[in-house]
Amino acid sequence: MPAKRTTSLAAALAAAALSLAACGGSTDTDTSAATTAAATGSTSAGAASTDSASVSQSASASATASASATDTAASSTSSDAGGGATVDLADAQVGDQVDATALGAAMAEVFKDGQSGHMTMDMSPIKAEGDFEVKDGKQNSTMTMEMGGQKIDMISVDGVTYMKGLTGGTKWVKTDASAMGGAPNASAFDPATISKAFGGQQAKVTAKDGDTTTYSLELDLKKLFEAMDTELPTTMTLPETIPVTYVLDGENRPVKSTINMGTNIVVEYSDWGKKVDIKAPPASEVTTG
Repeated sequence: MPAKRTTSLAAALAAAALSLAACGGSTDTDTSAATTAAATGSTSAGAASTDSASVSQSASASATASASATDTAASSTSSDAGGGATVDLADAQVGDQVDATALGAAMAEVFKDGQSGHMTMDMSPIKAEGDFEVKDGKQNSTMTMEMGGQKIDMISVDGVTYMKGLTGGTKWVKTDASAMGGAPNASAFDPATISKAFGGQQAKVTAKDGDTTTYSLELDLKKLFEAMDTELPTTMTLPETIPVTYVLDGENRPVKSTINMGTNIVVEYSDWGKKVDIKAPPASEVTTG
């Protein structure tokens, strides 16, 4: 059996956060979430002080474990009241619980060929924004990331990532996960893997507002790392669980997701169905660094 991968905590948790926020991609296992997280890991590797700050924020998660769920519930309204039972997604009312694996599968089903839209990510001090499309079973994306005044453009097409601005050059740098600060392989983020992380857990319906439903759960951190086939760091004290909140529309499409790891990581989706055409940069503008 191959040894489990090890990775910097900041890169791994950022990657997990984005993948869980989307729960998308494909059975081909390439996702824009993994790509964005890999770039995060790469940037962190190039700026040790920022990476250290991210680790410190992650390690303080236990102090703010209920923040995201509380904030989301407080900002929503509801006229429904469930009985607290475990029910199917379609029947769930506020106070009811749903199987977290079913929740993950429902979100994963949304990210299928032909889907496209816009997404933003805020993981202070990192912010990113761009478009995505699912084509041939893969989630392609084009993103612009900003961190500490540095702007990084990123394109992910057919599982290959191109970045510009990381080292100040004008060409696109073709990269892979193994060269990006130890970020987990993209295969860690397909829906089947995420379902493993959700296995045996329940999500609670904390709010319903119009056609949106908010689900909150405490995600087992050990299960998350096991699902990613990555060693859980042993050099620091980590919480057993991290709070995760999803707001889905009536078609189970993510509207907003929040993961609290000492700082909130917020991913928002909009403009579902917008026309997107994402292509790799011209070969003449690409270098392997």
